[in-house]
Amino acid sequence: MATFPPTKDERDANLDALKDAVLEWGEKEAIRLEDETQFLRDVLKGRGASDAGTVNLEAGSELLQRAVTDYIVFAEEIAL
Repeated sequence: MATFPPTKDERDANLDALKDAVLEWGEKEAIRLEDETQFLRDVLKGRGASDAGTVNLEAGSELLQRAVTDYIVFAEEIAL
């Protein structure tokens, strides 16, 4: 039977049990998220969208490079 307020030993035991439960939950949640990620990647691959991220990244990189180049060129022209 628990006392109120709990003794130091009871409190420590409760905290240890909570820590163990949180660690167990975290491990299970990490596995669940990894499984869900793999499932969603498989779905995208099945739809032929496996290269979509790479294409979008390359297109975004090109736009960013062009914007930086334009900024540098026009900034130099304005400064002159």
